[in-house]
Amino acid sequence: MFSEQQEKWLKRAEELFFRYGIKSLTMDDVARELGISKKTLYAFVENKDDLVHKVLELHLQSEREVCGTILQNAENAIEEMFLVMESNAQQMSHMRTNIVYDLQKYHRSAWEMVEGYMKGFLYGVVKANLERGITEGLYRRDFDVDIITRLHIATTFLMFDEIIFPQQTYKREFIFQQYIQHYLYAVASEKGLKLIRAKFAQHAQQN
Repeated sequence: MFSEQQEKWLKRAEELFFRYGIKSLTMDDVARELGISKKTLYAFVENKDDLVHKVLELHLQSEREVCGTILQNAENAIEEMFLVMESNAQQMSHMRTNIVYDLQKYHRSAWEMVEGYMKGFLYGVVKANLERGITEGLYRRDFDVDIITRLHIATTFLMFDEIIFPQQTYKREFIFQQYIQHYLYAVASEKGLKLIRAKFAQHAQQN
């Protein structure tokens, strides 16, 4: 879809957006950081909105690949969630909270792509994990899978709400780790709780 060089540009642009936010960066800033002329940049993208759309397109493609790798490597549903936590916490540590607000307000087509990802792919991944955990006896059976899936996805985005969690007070990766711990304890069976406690103890030792 993108050439190797274009992917490098998009990944670097993503790093800049995560670090500084989207609105604060101009196309001059992006071109300078990429080490290319504005003419070269505009030969690749039509405008800033198109750049943001392409950055999100590549990012979501990468997220799908990461999810696929995690699914292949996880021995059970709980291990899958721990791998997700480690992967996402690292990413969140470099992300400004206003990036979600910038997408919603200034780049609607890109945000609609994120919404489609959440309602489609992400919904399917979370629901499959819950169903897997129930089948493995690690999660309880007495909750509505569809509702818990939707609540989980919705709650994840509350972490980027500056009113609830001001960035200068709360580290995004710590909030995410705390939430995943809360989420897992809520859905786990007695068998699952033992595994979760062992996993969190191991995680604490490593960090």
